[in-house]
Amino acid sequence: MLRRLPLFALILMLMSCGSEAEPDGPVKTVYLVRHAEKCTEPAEDPGLTPTGQERARALRRTLQDVPIEAIFSTPLRRTRDTVEPLASALGLIIQETPIREGFLEALADTIRISAHGRIVVSGHSNTTARLTNLLAGSNLPDLEESQYDRLFVVHLGASGRAWVDVLRYGAPSGPSEPCG
Repeated sequence: MLRRLPLFALILMLMSCGSEAEPDGPVKTVYLVRHAEKCTEPAEDPGLTPTGQERARALRRTLQDVPIEAIFSTPLRRTRDTVEPLASALGLIIQETPIREGFLEALADTIRISAHGRIVVSGHSNTTARLTNLLAGSNLPDLEESQYDRLFVVHLGASGRAWVDVLRYGAPSGPSEPCG
């Protein structure tokens, strides 16, 4: 299900998810986003475009009232910069997950056993849906190169049941723009 919600409706939905849907125990909620719009230079580790910086602020506005307990990101500048405004607003330290063979499986395991109930993960076009699939047993395709506005919300129930809401946040994704 893909929909754009007003901020207040999104916050109410995210804070209340699971209480009635999973009667046999608490729900762990994981919010997964792809990094925001990135610059084309430097090619190896670019930062965010002005549009990407605004999207990072939109993520902060969207989730700042949700009691997030942990934030994970790959070590690349664009993924860290996407969650930095949220981490600063919540007083959290971004936990880096190195990109190496099997890191998505390891991160999924870390999330499952974590004591944290609400977690944010900033990833890439080829990792965000894959991690969502690992956590929820879903079959979402990788994001297209031009998709930056998706927010995957994975609910992990105490019984092992999992479900996903696919939402949008910030402005609609648009064409790339130069930096500088």
